[in-house]
Amino acid sequence: MSKGINKLLFILLSLGIVLLSGCSPNEFNAAPSDFLFIMDVKSAGEFENCVNVNIKIEANGKGRYEIYDTGCAIEFDTNHMVTYKRNQVIAKGKFTLSNTELERLWHTIDENNFFNLSDDYRRVIGSSYAFIVIEADGEQHTVDNIGVEVPEVRAIVETTDSIMPEAIHLDYGQGFVP
Repeated sequence: MSKGINKLLFILLSLGIVLLSGCSPNEFNAAPSDFLFIMDVKSAGEFENCVNVNIKIEANGKGRYEIYDTGCAIEFDTNHMVTYKRNQVIAKGKFTLSNTELERLWHTIDENNFFNLSDDYRRVIGSSYAFIVIEADGEQHTVDNIGVEVPEVRAIVETTDSIMPEAIHLDYGQGFVP
């Protein structure tokens, strides 16, 4: 009888541990295997006002950045992707996110319903700026944000800033609040 009770207690304890570990508030879902994140945002720190950072992060956590001088003008191609010339690049580098950092970025994107945001938040007033393209789960969505304060976009920029290499600082700026 004692052997049966011990076995039952062991099973219940194991089940409890499994259930509790699955509910940890600090644990995020992994980014989808086809995840691709591209963001163009203003640089903060040692650079002047007309400097942006273009960031690309893949599902495996591999990333690269290019800091470039915009000449105070943002250019787009026919697909509304931000473009810049090689001679505008003033610094560049590569980095790798840890699984936790990648999961935190994906969690912020998911929590802020990125794929349901409007694709166009533009206004002449205000300095908020972030251009974001994300691919995940077979979908691609683009958000073009200039001059308008969008809390969901701010959250994604701030999370990205927190996981970038120490020398990179991002500035979402202050935007017009509708």
